[in-house]
Amino acid sequence: MDLGSTVVACVGAGVVPALLPYLPEDMVKFLNVGSISISFGTHIWVGSVAGLTMFRTLKRRTFGNVQSKLFPKYATMNTACSFVALATFLHLRNLSPSDAISVLRSTLEGGALVTCLFSNLLNSIYFIPATTNLMFLLHKRERELGLEDQVGVMSPLKGDPNATEEDKKTLKNFGIHHGLSMMMALASVASCGAYLYYIAKNVSF
Repeated sequence: MDLGSTVVACVGAGVVPALLPYLPEDMVKFLNVGSISISFGTHIWVGSVAGLTMFRTLKRRTFGNVQSKLFPKYATMNTACSFVALATFLHLRNLSPSDAISVLRSTLEGGALVTCLFSNLLNSIYFIPATTNLMFLLHKRERELGLEDQVGVMSPLKGDPNATEEDKKTLKNFGIHHGLSMMMALASVASCGAYLYYIAKNVSF
């Protein structure tokens, strides 16, 4: 799923604000809670259960190939969900543009939704594609050097005596981009959790 697919998904989610005035308020509330819950659950599943299971089960390059297909979809879906959550939140508050900016800047729930959207957007548009490209460069060099593909280990290039300075630079760049991508995911899941806490505080049964 490339940048074009991300844009298409976000444009699709962007249709939601135009439809909101025609929906019952309870349905808008459902979209708000449902979208942020889907994003939160996706982060927990992909980032811990599925990711760790695949890392400990699949050979490293196979794991990387699966992630290269999974993560763009994961980031795009989270971006679309966080956009829907933000749009429905603003609709339910019935805010003017100036009031909306003030609420988003000054409240926990508003800041959480903005952080969620932008962290997912950055991952979807830049960090995940860049990390994936660097990973494939490492895979290519490992195959050229005949390095073994193992389960549950990092790149064997790191300790290989035949690794060039360019290889070391690629490894470093991969580590930086991968780390920043993980930070974006952590920011998003923390923001989702903060917003769900806000909802829990205000719900009554």
